[in-house]
Amino acid sequence: MPLLSEILAVVVTIAALVLLAQSLINIQQTLYIWEHPHRLNAAGCPETLEEPLLGFTVLLPARHEHEVIGETLRRLNLADYPSELVELLVICTADDVVTIEAAKTAIREHGIAHARVLIFEQPAGKSRAMNLGLADAQHELVTIFDSEDDVSTEIFSIVNTLFIRRDIDVLQCGVQLMDFDSHWFSAHNVLEYFFWFKSRMHYFAREGAVPLGGNTVFFKADDLKKVGGWDEEGLTEDADLGIRLSIAGKKFEVMYDARHVTREEVPESAKAFIKQRTRWNQGFLQILRKKEWLTLRTLKHRILIGYVLTSPSYMALVIASAPVMIVIGATTKLPVLVSMLSFLPLVMALIMLCISLIGLYEFGRDQHVRVRFRHYLVLIATFIPYQFLLAVSAVRALFREIRGSRGWEKTAHAGRHRLGAQDAQPVLVNSDELLPEAQKAA
Repeated sequence: MPLLSEILAVVVTIAALVLLAQSLINIQQTLYIWEHPHRLNAAGCPETLEEPLLGFTVLLPARHEHEVIGETLRRLNLADYPSELVELLVICTADDVVTIEAAKTAIREHGIAHARVLIFEQPAGKSRAMNLGLADAQHELVTIFDSEDDVSTEIFSIVNTLFIRRDIDVLQCGVQLMDFDSHWFSAHNVLEYFFWFKSRMHYFAREGAVPLGGNTVFFKADDLKKVGGWDEEGLTEDADLGIRLSIAGKKFEVMYDARHVTREEVPESAKAFIKQRTRWNQGFLQILRKKEWLTLRTLKHRILIGYVLTSPSYMALVIASAPVMIVIGATTKLPVLVSMLSFLPLVMALIMLCISLIGLYEFGRDQHVRVRFRHYLVLIATFIPYQFLLAVSAVRALFREIRGSRGWEKTAHAGRHRLGAQDAQPVLVNSDELLPEAQKAA
């Protein structure tokens, strides 16, 4: 065999085996909750609820969110929990006059006595806002919601029950994007959330090394203060905080119940999606650079978190090299086994596509939304383009980090996930009531 062919054979073999290992890990985490039937039951909300005992401080950092913050406050005010045990803190900077006025108007019009607007003179990022809110918190449990979130009216009762009955320091509850047919890429984005919060987070919690996921996370206020709160320099403050709490040995649990997920919306465009994903990926690179994750208690924990933090960059490399591997295997005279291995990226992509198709069906059944045949076709047709969106985001994050460009690229919110939804979200409703108007007319 010529030297070039030998080199190509070695490179293809190594790349294929690394891809196989990564793919098997990814599939195992994606399907973790379905491996044993008891895991699905254990992951849900309790059948009975304890009497209200614990108090909650809700942090609502809001920046240019005047279109959605009022409705969020109104819906949080519907919570089935004593208002004296819940305080809502909307955190704004003084220059965001429109959002401040929208929040104050909602508090006044809906008579929300347990809500306050905290205003700070100097511009502050999201992490800074949450730290300022934490310093002002009056209750023992602290949680974060985004300004566009639709939150289950029973979430505080459920969390109160779980903290009373179990040995928990941090409880991550489910978050779910809802508008799966709003854009060509939205179903893929929805499914990422679906698999992350319904399955993968349970795996991390069991292992005790948890990159937390955004909002609807419930902490003990004292624990947050002991680890220094949120990193004000980082772009993925949630994952960073989860890792530091893991280092501190805190006990994590995850609760995912389709009736009680916090509902959110997909970014408004592919460009907005790339910016959001760039921020997340760059935040992972920042955490890598800080090296705190290397102090996790066990080698397995360090490998697990290292895998999560490097996965976006690695997958960008896989997406870019996969066509090259396939062309090499099809056009170059290589050993039969090596030629077969060169098609492994295509095989693994087909497996993940099949999992996504099943996941879309499961999502529709869980959320009582009608998934039509055309939605599956769109999912298939956009599978590869979506991978390129992910690759572009990862490469963009790398270049931003190298240049030292760490400004926060904000994701705009329009409340598309609320169209047609009833106020009492935990109640299972007719599927048509949850569909966007455009889908009803289809």
